[in-house]
Amino acid sequence: MNIYEPSHDTYLLIDTLKNFHDLIALEIGVGNGLITQELAMVNDFVVGIDIDPKAIDFTNQRIKKMHLTNRVDLLLGDGISMFNNQFFDLVVFNPPYLPHDQYTDISTDGGIYGIEKTLYWLNLSLNIIKSDGRVIFLVSDLSNPFYILDRLQFDELSSIKLNILSKTKLFFETLYVLEATRTKNHTYNILNQLED
Repeated sequence: MNIYEPSHDTYLLIDTLKNFHDLIALEIGVGNGLITQELAMVNDFVVGIDIDPKAIDFTNQRIKKMHLTNRVDLLLGDGISMFNNQFFDLVVFNPPYLPHDQYTDISTDGGIYGIEKTLYWLNLSLNIIKSDGRVIFLVSDLSNPFYILDRLQFDELSSIKLNILSKTKLFFETLYVLEATRTKNHTYNILNQLED
């Protein structure tokens, strides 16, 4: 497995996260550690998890160089199922979002449609954020983000509100940073924004 290198998606997510500080945060899939580092610089406490020991080691070295070790815990594991209470103010992830084909690897394979891993992580994340917590994540139009909306209307995720926090159009895809919060009213409507 290769450690995911920073690209347009990473930098869009980092730029969006500058508005979130003084929180207890979790990053799912630390990869190269850049987002974990940025979170740790402005938040009270950050937990980072990844299934790849190389990613954990790489991120650990990055955090040590920045002298942020008192603010970060790094965990090797298969996902947020390791947590079972509403502890976090913020959960962040840049999931693998490419539709599965014979060339994708685990760091980029988001499932058959490219969105299944995102939906799985979103569902688990909503169970570990505080009542006023937020889940911030990235999607690409390569993985049919409209599928998220269709799924949200018919399953247990329908009690959330989605907002687009930022987006950027590249020559081959459009990237969106979405915010999910729990709500008692099913009020989100981002369909038009995704089509713009």
